[in-house]
Amino acid sequence: MNKAVKPLLTIGFRPFFLMAGLSAAVFLLIWGGFIRHGIFPDNYYSPVGWHAHEMLFGYALAVLSGFLLTAIRNWTGMDVASGNKLAILAVIWLLGRLVPFANGLLPAELIAGIDLLFLPVLISYLAMPLWTQRKIQNLPILLLLAVMFAANLLFHLTVLGYTESGVTQSLYLTIGVVMVFIVIIAGRVFPFFIRGGLPGSNPMAWPIVDKLSLFSIVGLMILKPFFYETLLFTLCAGIAILSNIVRMSGWYCRGISKLPLLWVLLTGYSWLIIGIVLDVLASYQAAPPQLALHSITVGAIGVITLGMMSRVALGHTGRPLIASRSITIAFVMINLAVFSRVIMPLLVPSLYTDWLSLSSSLWVIAFSIFTVYYMPILLRKRADSV
Repeated sequence: MNKAVKPLLTIGFRPFFLMAGLSAAVFLLIWGGFIRHGIFPDNYYSPVGWHAHEMLFGYALAVLSGFLLTAIRNWTGMDVASGNKLAILAVIWLLGRLVPFANGLLPAELIAGIDLLFLPVLISYLAMPLWTQRKIQNLPILLLLAVMFAANLLFHLTVLGYTESGVTQSLYLTIGVVMVFIVIIAGRVFPFFIRGGLPGSNPMAWPIVDKLSLFSIVGLMILKPFFYETLLFTLCAGIAILSNIVRMSGWYCRGISKLPLLWVLLTGYSWLIIGIVLDVLASYQAAPPQLALHSITVGAIGVITLGMMSRVALGHTGRPLIASRSITIAFVMINLAVFSRVIMPLLVPSLYTDWLSLSSSLWVIAFSIFTVYYMPILLRKRADSV
């Protein structure tokens, strides 16, 4: 194996965080060109469909894959994927991003099949060590990924014309799955990160609150695609809002505001709560639904994943857990991108398109900074290796 490539394929977070950072910037550059100039390359998807699909099944799934491949190796003590095995998974993900632009050159069913291949391969990689080590408590992770695969299948069946009006349900279900992952992962790692970053701190966790926060988000995942404008959705959202506010208040410790690797995670979690509030308002036509959607996607998913990649990459390459000045700027930029996409359209709706353009530009800046800073880290061996 090439010496320049070998470190990249030693563990899952390395290639997938790198591809996530690059794709996040490139995807929004393409989307920004469409917003500003109406220019969009010929594609298997519609422009809006491509944007939604690639931000979830491209960017977000890359981050989630990198995290799970790394975390499950830590939980089980077994190698999940490295070397050629990891390279195959990364190539499948990459092909899924590229082949939609070969529309007309390749059969549409082949384009769909290549994109659909990724999740079954990922699930097979993760299932073996979990089953071998009898980590039964982590098997719901595989179920959530299977739901995500089903949602992607529904999306493609709609694009191919086999079903009608399945795109919205597919995207809502996928966003719900990612929200559930956020709540699970946050409960596992946020207190650990806080104790490590703030010696002597004591972030609180209450089991009943943790269960309510998780089960209510699972409820929203199920209800929103099919029972959005119902009282049951409102009640479930209310429980989710209150339980997650209490949960986050327990995590907060004095001094967090001085540590970017910590405050970025809590600001991202705050956007999740704000998004659910806006979702309730939207279900009663009291707020535009796209603002709730983007508070969760740009806000919760975008901010938390950027913070998680930054923290995990430092910790797993043997580097000090300190955000550089440039990465701190990236954290500020991503939060400003959410503010521009969610809050400013509420305050000055007449400039809606301008706020979209500004938000996409800030997103590109944030992830360009991340990619430039972390590329050498992800491509080199651990700093503490001899």
